[in-house]
Order: sequence, then C-alpha cells, then structure tokens
Amino acid sequence: MKIMLVGFGRWGSNHLRILKMLNMDVYVVDSNEDSRKKALETGIPQSKISDSYDSFLDEVDAVDVVTPADTHLEVCSAAFEKGKDVFVEKPLALNSGDCRKLCKMAEKDKKILQVGHVFRFDPATNFMVEKIKDGTLGEIKWMIGNFYGFKRPRMDAGVSWSDSLHYIDLFNFLLGKIPVKVLARMQDNLGRGMDDSSWISLNYGDVDAEVRANYFRPKKKREVVIIGSDATLECDFTSSQDKIKIYKNTHAKNENTWVATQGEVLTQEIMQAEPLVLELESFIDCVKNRKKPLADGEDGYNVVKIIEAAYRSAKEGKLINLEE
Repeated sequence: MKIMLVGFGRWGSNHLRILKMLNMDVYVVDSNEDSRKKALETGIPQSKISDSYDSFLDEVDAVDVVTPADTHLEVCSAAFEKGKDVFVEKPLALNSGDCRKLCKMAEKDKKILQVGHVFRFDPATNFMVEKIKDGTLGEIKWMIGNFYGFKRPRMDAGVSWSDSLHYIDLFNFLLGKIPVKVLARMQDNLGRGMDDSSWISLNYGDVDAEVRANYFRPKKKREVVIIGSDATLECDFTSSQDKIKIYKNTHAKNENTWVATQGEVLTQEIMQAEPLVLELESFIDCVKNRKKPLADGEDGYNVVKIIEAAYRSAKEGKLINLEE
C-alpha cells in the first residue's frame, strides 16, 4: 500500500518508523527543508520526498496527516477530494464546524477517516473496558485522569488540545458515551495566549470524571483512576510492570457511621505493545477491508465539541450543558 506521510516532525518520525516496519510504500511531505533531509537520511528516495502534498496525491492510496492542528482541515480536505482514505493525528480540527465538514466529506464518498486517539489502542485500555463491563468494579462512580509532566509547550494549541483531549476521548470510550455537562478552569502561566494548565470536569449523567493536565509537574504522569462501588482501578500508562492495580476497597454504612474497608490488591500485567503500532496497523486494516475505525471522525468531532465547551466554561466561569 502506498501511504503519503504529511508532516515529518518528532511524532511524524515515529509514524515513518512504524509505516516502514509494516512494509508500507511511504511518501514523505514536509515544508521544512531540514525535515526533508532527515527523511532522505532514513532511506526514503528523493523521488518520494516533497514540500507539497499535491505532488503525490494522485499516486498514493491513503494519507497520514501529522501536521499542526490548524492545517488539518486543508490537508484532509485535499486528500478526500482526491478520493483518499485519511488517518489524521488528534485533534481532528480546532473547531467542531471543521470537524463536521471533514466527517461529511468522508461519509459522502465512503472514505476511511481515522483520528489519532492512541490510548484506545493501548492493551491496558482493553483490560479496563473488560473490568467495567464484567462488574469487577461495581457501579462506576468517578473517573480521574492525570496527564502532566515538565515538557516543551506545543505552539499550535493549548494543553487542553494537546494533552487533556487524550483522556476526554478515553473516558468517552470507556463509558461508551459522551458527557452532558462540562466545567473547566484553565491558566496561561507562561503568558503565551494559550492554556498551559487545565482542569476539566465531565458529567456523564450517572458518572463524573475529571481531567488534569499541565506542562509544569516535574514527574511525568499518565494515570487513570476508576472508582467503583466495589473496587478502585488504577492504571499507570508509563509503567512497564504492574501497570494496573485493582484495590478491593469499599465504604459501607454501619448504623450512624461509615466504615472504610481495605481489601486485597490485585495487580495485572499487561501485554507489552506500542499503541502507535497497533493504531496504524488498525488503520491499514480498515483501508484494506473497508472497516469502521475504532476512533472515527465522529469520535474526533465529539472530543473537539467537548473541548470547545471546556474553553467556554473557563472563559465564562460557568457550567456548560452540551445538550442545549
């Protein structure tokens, strides 16, 4: 299969590594001359490297978009107009209107549109879905996502767009629905005109969730906590061992007081696999077999709609009802 990779920055280089590993015939496009030189150094022929995606749209079968978010509408639209299937890194676009346009374009011509919500492909996520469905945790009450660490801020969007959206989508996936209400607080500590610290509360009707993200905490944290009536699950996505722990802790009322009972702690080893490999393998399978992606355009649209509501909540200082 011939795939055009548009964008060869830090994350784009990971895409190229994996596409080559999967024996794809890769074409690379980047407007930056140094990036094109680096692509050449990886063994991509000069004839398959360009500064314009127009150079190869007629030759390839699919397009892999790893460019800044504000270019996604332009690049994806051009690909759809040429009848190509598209994988696009998150977010799908920077406003829900553009997301809806891309969804309609893909739907009209029955093209694959997969959005890079990579946590859906982590083997730990599959385990969490199973534990929610089989009742191990009891009734789900509350979910917490921590996504932070000291790192360089992205320049195309704030931390809610770059990091918080990972767990917003993950919670949508784990619960099989989207929230009905959103409340948020955001800060621009560096004075860049974009948020670098974010707290977003999501109400799914019967379950509450919160997502915290920032660029400042010294230690890298990629953590999800799922609190149920019968047990609490903790998942540390950065851990290579004991990635998931289940605490059989419960609260029960005893006459006029409450009792907190600590139960056994179960640890779960998770299959070692690179989620990006599984994600791109899935995209290739969807293209070949015309299957619906695990993270499709509608999923991408939903996340953007929720983040828009979060920014509005932070600006106006109030709870936003998504059903209005």
